[in-house]
Amino acid sequence: MNAESRSQDPVLTTVLHDPVADVVHAGQEQPHDHASEVAHAWDHFRENVKFFACFLGVILLTVLAFNINFGSWNTPVTLVLAALRSGLIAYFLASLFKDFSFVFRTLIFTAIFLGGMIFLSLWDSQVRGIGNPIKDKAHPETQNP
Repeated sequence: MNAESRSQDPVLTTVLHDPVADVVHAGQEQPHDHASEVAHAWDHFRENVKFFACFLGVILLTVLAFNINFGSWNTPVTLVLAALRSGLIAYFLASLFKDFSFVFRTLIFTAIFLGGMIFLSLWDSQVRGIGNPIKDKAHPETQNP
């Protein structure tokens, strides 16, 4: 039994070639060197250990700062520690994706969204007539007629 008699369907016998992809992949195919792959993995491991050590340090500073009264500096210290944690998380995500535009777009959207929420909460507390519905039910005499 020869090859022609086993498969007479022209679709199954036709081999599709993509010359552009063949040229691109021809330059990328290299023999695997186990030693270089292990060294590369250790480089990533060291980088991740440094990141997690920094992140753990910032988390421990946050816990420590929670137990210390900085007086009028409580809010700035809290915001700086939160910004450090956010920056470290953005760095880690950027190292995972290797695409800073996605991380920066997400960070910018988050900043705009947070700013909008802060604006709305401040606007809500300053506009007369909106007020605090829980307090208004407890003290109806304080409501405007």
